[in-house]
Amino acid sequence: MVQIIKEWKELYRSSLLLLTAGLVVLTAWFVLFQYNEMNVPVTFRTGLIPIFQTSIYFLPLLATFYGAFSMALEKNQGTLPILVARGLPIQKFVLKKFLALISVFIPTITLAYLIAMIPAKMVFNGLNIQEFAVFLLSMIILATIFIAIGVLLGSVIHQKLTLIGFIVGLWLGLIYLFDLILMYWVPSVSLDGVLGFSIVYFLSPIHAVQYFLFVQLNVYQLSNLSVIYEQFTFQNPWVVLLSNTVIWIGAAMIGSIVGLKRKGVFHD
Repeated sequence: MVQIIKEWKELYRSSLLLLTAGLVVLTAWFVLFQYNEMNVPVTFRTGLIPIFQTSIYFLPLLATFYGAFSMALEKNQGTLPILVARGLPIQKFVLKKFLALISVFIPTITLAYLIAMIPAKMVFNGLNIQEFAVFLLSMIILATIFIAIGVLLGSVIHQKLTLIGFIVGLWLGLIYLFDLILMYWVPSVSLDGVLGFSIVYFLSPIHAVQYFLFVQLNVYQLSNLSVIYEQFTFQNPWVVLLSNTVIWIGAAMIGSIVGLKRKGVFHD
């Protein structure tokens, strides 16, 4: 509880709390009010899709910044060495830190998206609670994965400018470069190589979460698919989502522990 209160104070002082909540609300309202001027009925699902596609341009970046600089602050202020010297295992510290971060960031974006949905009742014919719950779960998992990635970067990188460069580079890589590489790879993929291409494609947290959300909202139909598309898509989107989440968070936690120990921060 003490760790969570500490993270709340740091988030508030850094203005990241207001920045995150403000971007979520403003971008969602901008999208929603575009539909308000349409003369044809629009479903609630139709509005959630562009909100998600808009959010992926800033939410992963903010979550990574939050996780990275919060961990870097622990090292720079000397908090981490003191706790380790008192007997706290580095594994326990990393886990507690990660849980405290998501305990602060996740309620923030949850409340922000709830506020953002206030005008939706005026814009759409009706609100589907199940669709919004799936959307919110997708955003929570996406933010959680990138917080874990941020913790990893903050654990292994000391220089502030280098840390910023890696965060921005990772964000650009997953948003633009990864898709560009896949675009050039697609023409050379044979039928036997579709499964391998699919595994690489869904290694991206953004792709995995988007696939899960779009299937749950019935944007992607998994029935009557071609042979190639059946091999490309995994028929259970929950498996894709959970596998991606476990891989990224697990790798980030292990990498953070190993990185801190190699930097000389450990307790036997």
